[in-house]
Amino acid sequence: MIFDEQDLVKTFNKADNFTAIGAVVLGQTAAVTATAAGAAAAATAGMAVTGLAATVAGAGLTSMQQAKQGEAANAFAQRNAMMGSRNATIAMQNSEFNAKLKEREDKRRRSGQAAGLQSSGTEIYEGTNLIAMATQEFTDDMNAQLIRRGGAIESQNLQMQAGMTSAQGTVSQQAGYTAAGASLLTGAGQTGMQAAKFKQQKVFG
Repeated sequence: MIFDEQDLVKTFNKADNFTAIGAVVLGQTAAVTATAAGAAAAATAGMAVTGLAATVAGAGLTSMQQAKQGEAANAFAQRNAMMGSRNATIAMQNSEFNAKLKEREDKRRRSGQAAGLQSSGTEIYEGTNLIAMATQEFTDDMNAQLIRRGGAIESQNLQMQAGMTSAQGTVSQQAGYTAAGASLLTGAGQTGMQAAKFKQQKVFG
């Protein structure tokens, strides 16, 4: 086939057009590819930031929960300790009331016995009658003191339990704070390791 000059010019012009169009298409394709790559990189960076934020938030939430649990345990323990102290005071008051009540009853009973003996003409302030009445009075006094002693022991035990409960509450709160601090440190360490890994992978550019 024989081409004339005009046909060759047209052919070259078409070739130039094709080349120009191809260059534009390649340029647009490259731009689209670059845009897509940029979008992918941005998405990856966004996911990385989200992951870091989730780690920090998770550590913060865990830490806060642990601290709150410790505080709640301590508050509960302190309330129980306060009730224990109140019960200790009540135990002392009750024992004193019961002891005085028994003392009055015993005194009334001894007075009645003495009056009965005197009405029968028996001398109560000498001999065996005096010994018997003195012994009875001593026994009655001892019984009253035993009531007081029992109340004191109960009160001491309750007060001791209250002190132990209070101490346990303080320990629980401190344990909560310690666990909270450990969670924060663990979260910080995990975040640092993730950030270093992302930096090594050039996730953030």
